[in-house]
Amino acid sequence: DNLQPEGDFAKRPDAKWAPGERANVIKRDDNLHPEGEFTKRPDGTWAPGERANIVRRDDNLKSEGEFSSREQHIWRQGERSDVVKRSDNLKPEGNFAKRPEAEWAPGERATVVKRGDNLHPEGEFIKRPDQTWAPGERANIVKRGDNLQPEGEFSKRPDATWAPGERATVVKRDDNLHPEGEFHKRPDQTWAPGERANIVRRGDNLQPEGDFSKRPD
Repeated sequence: DNLQPEGDFAKRPDAKWAPGERANVIKRDDNLHPEGEFTKRPDGTWAPGERANIVRRDDNLKSEGEFSSREQHIWRQGERSDVVKRSDNLKPEGNFAKRPEAEWAPGERATVVKRGDNLHPEGEFIKRPDQTWAPGERANIVKRGDNLQPEGEFSKRPDATWAPGERATVVKRDDNLHPEGEFHKRPDQTWAPGERANIVRRGDNLQPEGDFSKRPD
């Protein structure tokens, strides 16, 4: 190392512990004061609120005249146009040439040409020298002394006996809501089957016409 310390090192001066300066706490007086008397919430008895009467208006829309029902139509077979099959006006001309049959043969492959190497080593190769293993140099461990030391005595935690904490008493308020009048029970009903509409089966309006030809055996 070409860097070396010069001169003497100045150590940290030994200083005694002393509490720091702290400003005095100044508590200002409150300049806001309540004026007059506070009115408490008046004690009132419960009474039902006012409710407007329900007024049902008459319906001013009425149907006039007679309603026309749907006319009944008799089923008739619809008209169907005749199927016309046009003849094809495109016809092939001449003979079709088939694909010639060819036998399989291997494809042509170029010959492999190996070029000679134009790079040659010159001189002698130096091998790696054989070395024996040895542990590396290691600096000595220097343990410095502690320059921080406690001063005075440590106060232990005082032994305290367990005691239950203070608990506020539970205040249960009375209920200011009470039911009025009589409650109507649900009337007892016996089970009865519900009404069911009659099943109406309509006639089939599709009927076959002509004779059916059987499938030949």
